[in-house]
Amino acid sequence: MATVAREIPEGTVTVLFTDVEGSTDLTTRRGDEAAQEILRAQRELVRQQVEQHSGHEVKSLGDGFMVAFASARRAVACAIGIQRAVEEHNRRQPPDQQVRVRIGLNTGEVIREEADLFGEAVNAAARIAAKAEGGQVLVSETVRGVMGRAKDVELVDRGRFRLKGFPERWRLYEVVWQEETGVLPALLERTPFVGREAEQAELRRCLDQAARGQGALVMIGGEPGVGKTRLAEELLLEARQRGNLAWTGHCYEMEGAPPYIPFVEILKAATRVLPPAALRETLGDSAPEVAKLLPEMRRLFPDIPPPLELPPEQERYYLFNSVQEFMERSGRVQPLLLVLEDLHWADDSTLLLLQHIAQRLTEMPLLIVCTYRDVELDVARPLARALEELLRQRLAHRLALKRLPEDGVVAMLRALSGQEPPQPLVHAIYSETEGNPFFVEEVFEHLAEEGKLFDAQGRWRSDLEVGELEVPE
Repeated sequence: MATVAREIPEGTVTVLFTDVEGSTDLTTRRGDEAAQEILRAQRELVRQQVEQHSGHEVKSLGDGFMVAFASARRAVACAIGIQRAVEEHNRRQPPDQQVRVRIGLNTGEVIREEADLFGEAVNAAARIAAKAEGGQVLVSETVRGVMGRAKDVELVDRGRFRLKGFPERWRLYEVVWQEETGVLPALLERTPFVGREAEQAELRRCLDQAARGQGALVMIGGEPGVGKTRLAEELLLEARQRGNLAWTGHCYEMEGAPPYIPFVEILKAATRVLPPAALRETLGDSAPEVAKLLPEMRRLFPDIPPPLELPPEQERYYLFNSVQEFMERSGRVQPLLLVLEDLHWADDSTLLLLQHIAQRLTEMPLLIVCTYRDVELDVARPLARALEELLRQRLAHRLALKRLPEDGVVAMLRALSGQEPPQPLVHAIYSETEGNPFFVEEVFEHLAEEGKLFDAQGRWRSDLEVGELEVPE
C-alpha cells in the first residue's frame, strides 16, 4: 500500500492557488513588521484549512500558497473554508488590518519533480487565481465537471477570460456558498465515521471524568490516514455539544517553528471564544507570564503588569505554572478539552510544558487529547522520549488506532454511497487500501468522480466491472 501522509498527488490533480489582495498596499500602510504579523495570521488560517481538507502544501509564495489535492471536491471545500476563516478573522480586526484572499483552482494532469508540480494545469490555476477578486473563489470548467453538484454550493458562470500564456479563452465559474443557513455546505459534510465505537466510548468516559474534576492525557497514535484527527474532531464536537470549552492547537513540520506553538494557538482560541471580561478574570495573576506566549494579550488588556525578571530555570517554571493555572481556571468555569494535533512534530519546549501540566491533570477539569504518527517515533524525535516518560509515570493513556477490517470498509462504503456496496468492489478497495480509512475515501471519491461507479440515477452501475476499474494506488 502506498503511504498516505501528505505526499504530493500525481496524475490528475486539482491545484489551488491563494493570493492576498493588496499586500503591497498593506505594507505601505502598516509598515513591514506590522504587515508581516497580519500576513502571518492569514497564512496560519490557510494552513489549518489545507490540513483539515487533506491538501498538500506544495510551496508558499510570499503571501500566497500553491496546494495540491487528489479530489476536486476537497479542494473546493478547502477554498470555501479558507474564505470563511479569513472572513471570521476579519470581523475581529480593525479595517486597516483586514485582508482579502483571492483563490483560483484548476484540475488536470501535472508533472511532479521532487517536491514541486509543473505543467499547463498548474499554470492555469495560477492565472485563474489572478483573475479572482478578494474574497472570491474562481474555478475552471474542468473543476466544475469533475466536482459534480452539491447542496448549498453553486458554481456561477462568470464568462470567458483570457489567461496570460493561453491562446484560448477560459470559461470560469465563481463558487458561491450559502452562509445564512449556518450549516456547512454539502461539500464539507463530514465523511461517515465508522469502526471506532470502542475508542469513542473510551474518550467519552474520559470526558465524563474530566467534567467531575478528574482530568487525563490521552495519546492517540497510528499511521497516517488511519483516523486520528477524525476521532479527535468527533470528541471536540461532542464536547461542544455538552457546553464544554474545546480548543485545538497544532504542531508543524517546518524549520524555525516557534516554541510552544500548539499552546499559542490554544490561547488564541481562548481570546476568540471567551468574552474579554471573563478572559481577563480567568487569566488572573497568571496574565504576565501567559502574555509571553501571546503578546497580543497586552493589546487586549493594557493593565497586565510586566513579568518578573527571574533566572531562566525559574522563569520557565513560572511560565509553566501560569499556563497550567489558566487552563485549570478555565476548566472550573466550563469543563475544558484541549486537542494537540501532530505531536510527533512537537519541539522540546512544548513537550516539557505538556509534561508539567500532566503532573496535576487528575485534579483538574481538563482532558488533553494528543494525536501523533507512530511511524514517526524514531529516537531523534523529542516525542519518543517524552512519550516513554509519560507512560512510565502513568501520566498518559495510549490509544492505538488500527486499520479497518473488511466489514469496516463495507460500512464506510455503505455510508459514503447510501446503498449496499457490491462485494467485489469492497474486496478490490480493501485489497488496495488495506483498510486505511483515508485511502478508502480517496479511492471511492476518485472512482465516483471518474463516473465509474454510478449511473445517471445515482445507483451502482449495472455494468460495473471491478476488474476494469483501475483502482488507483
